[in-house]
Amino acid sequence: MRDLKTYLSVAPVVSTLWFGALAGLLIEINHFFPDALIFPFFNYSYCRRKR
Repeated sequence: MRDLKTYLSVAPVVSTLWFGALAGLLIEINHFFPDALIFPFFNYSYCRRKR
């Protein structure tokens, strides 16, 4: 029972930190690349070989 209480008290803290960090990362990406649906380094034309 003690392990269950420990799990229930740790999981919300870890998930809050994780989602907070993820939100901060997404905000910073949106700051440097505003309204970007596809980033240039994911573009297919950059991945093709030059002929």
